[in-house]
Amino acid sequence: MVHCFRQAVQRHPVPGLLSFGRFMKTEGPIVAAVDFSEESTAVVSHAIAVAESAKLPLTLVHVIDSGVLRHRAVTAGRSPEEGVLIAKAHARLAAMVAELRADLGVDIEVTCGRPLDEIHALLEKSAASLLVMGANDLTKKRLGSVASGCLRTVRCDVLVLRDWQGGTFSRILVCIDLSPASGRALGRAVSWAARHGAKLDIAYVMYPPSRDIWGHLLEQDLEGDESYAHHCRRVVREQVNAFISPHAERLASIEHTISVLESVSPGLALQYHAADTGADLAVLGSRPHSRLAALFSASIAEHLLHATTVSVLAVRGHS
Repeated sequence: MVHCFRQAVQRHPVPGLLSFGRFMKTEGPIVAAVDFSEESTAVVSHAIAVAESAKLPLTLVHVIDSGVLRHRAVTAGRSPEEGVLIAKAHARLAAMVAELRADLGVDIEVTCGRPLDEIHALLEKSAASLLVMGANDLTKKRLGSVASGCLRTVRCDVLVLRDWQGGTFSRILVCIDLSPASGRALGRAVSWAARHGAKLDIAYVMYPPSRDIWGHLLEQDLEGDESYAHHCRRVVREQVNAFISPHAERLASIEHTISVLESVSPGLALQYHAADTGADLAVLGSRPHSRLAALFSASIAEHLLHATTVSVLAVRGHS
């Protein structure tokens, strides 16, 4: 049986937090999933900043893992009373909001069940536009299972934060593939950088023109004024510039670079590029998978979270 406790709390302005302005294009509320790990304060801080700036409702949710309760019951000989645990979790969330002095009403919801299922249910019920959560990467090498599941399957945008990420982002890497989803991600990244003075790196990974479909080296045709490889690189650069051109006016006032990388493995190339440029946030277009398909697939967003220390914003390609 799932137990649920909800309450709204009203506080005061949050000093010194980043403002996302018109960060959200849709009107759905912001949901922050809090597990009381090291990232929790940063998760709530970022969620409050987005919600206040976009003037959207905010819900903090904590899920008491029913599997952990059963596991503990085997050791302790009895199951803790869920009502008591729910009240304690609610008090912790309320104290966190009070400490951050949020200038908006914050709904607090505490449930008991499977975390991924409960978060999914809340996001669907509220038609949320953004989920903010911690990576919960206890080993610093693997993304937590709940964060991984949300990144793969939820329909709204997902911001996954590292435990070191406290305040604002200063170096944004936006990954484009010329798709509508990455166009939306580019717009988000440009808007954020323009408002907050962040450096912006726009990266596109092209397939190496010197390699065949299996990654083997091709013989180069050097006849004519332009080699095949040079022709491919020129065409790709033109396509990238055309893709970015709708944002040219705003980019003129932003410190930014445009990087065209070459690799048969886009995820690996972006991993190294993020490390080389010192990015602290990677923004990229992404699409959710079904729960079944998610068991067999991993996104570039997950690859970046597994292989680097950056936070990731996965922007869904809504129609």
